[in-house]
Amino acid sequence: MKHSYKYCPMCGASLETGFIEGKQRGFCHDCNFIDYKNPLPVALAIPVKDERFLLIKRGLPPKKGMWAFPSGFVESGETAEEACLRELQEETGLSGHIVKLAGVMRVEDNELYGDMLIVAYVVELDDGKPSPGNEVEEARFFAADELPSRYLDFFKEFRQTGNDYSRR
Repeated sequence: MKHSYKYCPMCGASLETGFIEGKQRGFCHDCNFIDYKNPLPVALAIPVKDERFLLIKRGLPPKKGMWAFPSGFVESGETAEEACLRELQEETGLSGHIVKLAGVMRVEDNELYGDMLIVAYVVELDDGKPSPGNEVEEARFFAADELPSRYLDFFKEFRQTGNDYSRR
């Protein structure tokens, strides 16, 4: 897992490893700091307009050139909902309103960021034409049956759990 400390971020002493609160964790004997290795919070938009989904083609690593939903880290002082709409605006130039929570997903041990907790929202887009942001190569609408194959499997699995991405 990423973001492990070798030294205590509070006092600078070496961290030891032990079984604390049911898990192996780093801890500091000097000041009692515990390294919980919390996941990074990510907000993800599932933008919808006229029953079509808006995806972005990533312009930067990681996964440059891959189609994805607009997403990004929740910044200090903002809610997941605010981050979702901010990332949508930054990556597509479009605004919208959150219709509902689509789901919460855990990603373990991402090669760059470690563990992440992704909070996904269905967003009904306002009128307008997508304008890719500086981290995006392209923004394009897809009908559900035109989505890249990895999203078809994702939607199928999500629906089997009793969830639905539609506004209804």
